[in-house]
Amino acid sequence: ANIVKTYSDELVDRWNKEMDNLLIYAGLFSAIQTAFNVELYKRLTPDPDPDPVLVALERISAQLSGFTVNPAFVNSTQSPFVILDSSTPSTPPVPLWIVVLNALWFSSLISSLAAASIGIMVKQWLTEYQSGLSGTSRQTARLRQLRLNSLQRWRVKEIVSFLPVLLQIASGLFFAGLLILLWNLNRTVAIVGTFFVAILLAFSLGTIILPSIATHCSYLSPPSR
Repeated sequence: ANIVKTYSDELVDRWNKEMDNLLIYAGLFSAIQTAFNVELYKRLTPDPDPDPVLVALERISAQLSGFTVNPAFVNSTQSPFVILDSSTPSTPPVPLWIVVLNALWFSSLISSLAAASIGIMVKQWLTEYQSGLSGTSRQTARLRQLRLNSLQRWRVKEIVSFLPVLLQIASGLFFAGLLILLWNLNRTVAIVGTFFVAILLAFSLGTIILPSIATHCSYLSPPSR
């Protein structure tokens, strides 16, 4: 009974700490991601067509201001007023890279918020798991073993292990969108950004692959198992 209690307490304590760290990272990441999304989502909607009435009034005002009055005639220095066809679209379509960028970044934000939401639920499960387990009586030991078996049966461990992977996916989507943005803004900045993202990607892939190649490698994480 004492062995089960020690194992159970250590397991729950480790998962709680993992969820605390995950929630901190997810909160900071979501805040940063939201700041980018607020600026970029506006690019999905083209600028609305100008009000034809206002356009007509501006053209008339320009015509009137361009009149010159001479004793013999009245002359206008402005070009003839042309009625714009309101049925002709005057706004360009949204560039494809803007659509792809927003799709990546909103997917990243949703993944991050999903990880945080599931992390909160996991902490609630662990709190409920520990309730009523104080003491060392035989009934308490039996209840503890029953709940521990339930954690394994309902694959809570797999859910806890998947949440960091979900945050890594969110980070990858964010970096992919960031590189798309940089390559469409400035080539020099894009090259520098791509270099550092490539280093991070190589490091992440290396820590995932090495444990399956090298014996007793310390780079163990849920993706590498």
